[in-house]
Amino acid sequence: MTSGHPAGSETVEPSADDGSRAMRLAARLIALLPTKRNLSGTDWVNSKYPGRTYPAMAPIPWTFRQTHTIQEKRIDGVRTITVRPLLGASRSHIVYTHGGIYINELGRPHWWIIAELTKRTGAAVTVPLYRLAPESTYREAFPYLVSVYRDVLRTADPEDVTLMGDSAGGGLAIAQSWAFRDAGLPAPGRVVAFSPWLDVTATNPAIPKYDAVDPMLSVAGGVQAGLWWSGGDDPRNPLVSPACAPEEMLATVPRTRIYQGTRDVCMVDAVVFRDRAVAAGADVTLAVYPGGFHVFPAFPRLPESRRVYTDIAAFLGRPSLP
Repeated sequence: MTSGHPAGSETVEPSADDGSRAMRLAARLIALLPTKRNLSGTDWVNSKYPGRTYPAMAPIPWTFRQTHTIQEKRIDGVRTITVRPLLGASRSHIVYTHGGIYINELGRPHWWIIAELTKRTGAAVTVPLYRLAPESTYREAFPYLVSVYRDVLRTADPEDVTLMGDSAGGGLAIAQSWAFRDAGLPAPGRVVAFSPWLDVTATNPAIPKYDAVDPMLSVAGGVQAGLWWSGGDDPRNPLVSPACAPEEMLATVPRTRIYQGTRDVCMVDAVVFRDRAVAAGADVTLAVYPGGFHVFPAFPRLPESRRVYTDIAAFLGRPSLP
């Protein structure tokens, strides 16, 4: 098992003063929230999450229901939602795994992301509401995600499927392709990840300088969540920490686009993953946005976010329906 921290990785410096005026303002507002303070140690997560009432996802916005069809089903007993735009639909199908450091349910900003994706690409989007830690672990999540992909393949060609996610869900988007291969399923066409969490151990020595400028995340609480998610297994397992995958696994990653800001603790491991995957022969592109905070595309009106979604639309294309 590799550490995931090769010598010679390109350095992308953290930055708090770069980016558009709107990006800087949004970062200042985010810094007023208690999230970073709550994650700066383990006391808060240890008091809040074990033994909690299991959370519900944010409701689908009523405006979203006016412009999309909504299909809900149980796959392996887990609620799974597929949305399709009423106008401009294409053959593309996105499987979107939401972030939340594996302990938080899908939130309102995730619906903002999904709405922008369907508008820009015409894709159907399947949202697997995978079971969270500490109640569950990656060991239960991946068989369910394999079942979701099998269900998607009943109506979509593999080349038209994109695995997509943000933060923890971005890590899942990348790792799912390995689980699908092990299950004997064809590889999806591509992967897109927003600020993916790619090494839950947070042992990269460059992380503290990003932590110093990140307005949203801090390390200690996230590492605790990652340990819950790994369920007592080595947290460097590639399904938990894709940046630690061996070369033979990295070589099989589908065409991948990663969108990452420099004001984000996840930046450094995104660089590590990109460098190692490219060295192994994979097609992985890392688009870096100076001053971008964690999962900034959740705010689609930011100038940087508009560029991200334009690039995604070009990456997916708009394959016409038969």
